[in-house]
Amino acid sequence: MLGVITIAVYGSWYYSFGVLLDPIIEDTGWSEAVLTTSFAVASMVAGFGSLGGGWLLDRSGSRVVFAGAAVTGLLAFQVAASTESVATFAMMAAIGGGAFGALGFYHITQTAAVRISPKATTKAIAVLTIWGAFASAIYMPVSAWLVQWVGWRSTLRITTMSAVAALVVGAIVVDTRVRGRPDSSHIWTELLGSLRVSETRRFVIAQGLVGMGVGTILVYQVPAMTAAGLTLTAASFWAGFRGFAQLGGRLPLMPIVSKLGIAGSLRLAFGAIGLGALLLAFAGNPVLAASYALLAGFGIGASSPLTGMHARDVFGENSLGTAMGLLSFVFLVFGSLGPAAAGWIATSTGSRSLPVALAAMVTFAAILFVRPVSVSTNVRPLRPLE
Repeated sequence: MLGVITIAVYGSWYYSFGVLLDPIIEDTGWSEAVLTTSFAVASMVAGFGSLGGGWLLDRSGSRVVFAGAAVTGLLAFQVAASTESVATFAMMAAIGGGAFGALGFYHITQTAAVRISPKATTKAIAVLTIWGAFASAIYMPVSAWLVQWVGWRSTLRITTMSAVAALVVGAIVVDTRVRGRPDSSHIWTELLGSLRVSETRRFVIAQGLVGMGVGTILVYQVPAMTAAGLTLTAASFWAGFRGFAQLGGRLPLMPIVSKLGIAGSLRLAFGAIGLGALLLAFAGNPVLAASYALLAGFGIGASSPLTGMHARDVFGENSLGTAMGLLSFVFLVFGSLGPAAAGWIATSTGSRSLPVALAAMVTFAAILFVRPVSVSTNVRPLRPLE
């Protein structure tokens, strides 16, 4: 069920927005820069909300979190799909996308997976992210098909309802409540104590840089390929295949970690994302599009579970929900700067290749900040990998 929630919550807005961007512009005449900024604001709201979402998960369990995401997302996106005002659309998209992100992204589902699988936390994270690899592979081509048949408004309503249904079922069948609520002050004390460690601070910076790169890639992967010459159907297929290609970074993950370690594996993943983004900037034919999909798919696919594993070792399991909320906050808030800047650059220059190429450079820079966790310098003992 956690896997289904992950697929639906990521796919319904975070991935599908790139498919809806051009149809919304063609139908409404709204500015591309304003629309990409609305996506960026939604990511920023999700980032700030992730802090509260992770804390709420630690305090009250998954049922409250999933129910809150379902109700808020349903109401906000129904208004966004009906409005004729770009300002109303931007506000409602920020609320709906923010709720889905804050209360349903990996910082929530990975933590829930750890809580229900205490004897195999590494395997639980890896298996969950294998499910998550199907999000864009399912939602992007389906969204492209729907938008051609029923328009972007009905497509947004349909994809939203699918996510709401998954969240409602998840709220019923998944329960991570603990018998004794953790001390809130203790959670934040442990979290802030961990941030005094240099490896942890560098990891947080790396998350912000990768967030900027990945946020730009996800919004512009379809528009960049169509601008380079591919049809919307072909571009959506390769973007969806990029999501499916995330399995290439998740199925062989444990042997890679065994050989390179978690930090080394993260550096490899970030490098693959950056190289894939460079190819995306010029992906006007199937060969370059497929190469982008394979490389970026591997990198994004591997980085998601590796982030959870590294965070578990750095922050510990007791405050993992809050810690993952912090990392999601950094990833999404700093990541929101990427699509917003990309939209203005594309509008000013008339090029969609330039912002994607810049996103690649930012992602490469993140490699410099990834360091292994040192047990001797950490503020508390680390739990071994299962």
